[in-house]
Amino acid sequence: MPGRIRATYAVCVLALAFAYQDASSAQQPKTVADGVYSRDQAERGKKAYGVFCENCHAADLGGTNSGDSGAPPLRRDGFMAGSNANALFSKIAESMPFDAPGSLPKTDYLDILAYLFQENGFPAGSAPLPVDAAQLGAIRIIRVAP
Repeated sequence: MPGRIRATYAVCVLALAFAYQDASSAQQPKTVADGVYSRDQAERGKKAYGVFCENCHAADLGGTNSGDSGAPPLRRDGFMAGSNANALFSKIAESMPFDAPGSLPKTDYLDILAYLFQENGFPAGSAPLPVDAAQLGAIRIIRVAP
């Protein structure tokens, strides 16, 4: 094989290898244990929670359930386990706050979601939760052993 063709072939092989590596890593499922929100996002979420959620769900996220009335706790073992971040985001965005469902900007709902993840013991990462529904849907909510 002449030198020029061999070099072109080598470049193509390397390009395909990197493309395959990028594609396979992009398809790796994520969980909330992988650090899917940022600390800054959770801090903003804490502030928004205090304004829009705390009256019903309590400052400690313990909820105010009593029988069939009140708000459920948002901090507990197994919180939303088996679901995904987009399902939780959609539930919150479509039904909260109780007196004005869907009235907050998407970024506020994402910040609150990050705060809920933080308060349920999931670690922060370097990037905030994504706005894209498909990317959120790829983040599984699971409880992992410490």
